[in-house]
Amino acid sequence: MNKIEGNADVPAWVTSRTFPKLTYVSYSKYHAVTGHELREALTELGPDADVADAAEYWEENGVSSAKEAKFEADVKKGDLMALCKFALGRLPERSVVRIRHSGSGAEVSANTTMGEGDAPGGCEKP
Repeated sequence: MNKIEGNADVPAWVTSRTFPKLTYVSYSKYHAVTGHELREALTELGPDADVADAAEYWEENGVSSAKEAKFEADVKKGDLMALCKFALGRLPERSVVRIRHSGSGAEVSANTTMGEGDAPGGCEKP
């Protein structure tokens, strides 16, 4: 594996056996904002924070009211739909999954969040 990102440890079910020729993985866990975190954000960002800066701040701190987890992986081989369904079945109820083939650029994704503008759904090709 070349690159690992995210704010949480990669789950134990992510192995070279379950994700063949894995070249990239990103895994993040999220929770609803607490009062303490809100105070810290106001101190850090100030009252006139830019929307993009605020979104980045919340993402880095694992705060989201819409999703509980986000999983992305790039593989060099394997059935993308099967890999997406495998990951989705092991993640919390409100999750986002994206599996890409690093050679062809093909992609399969799922979004089970209930955020504004999101339509919850299982694994689909875009």
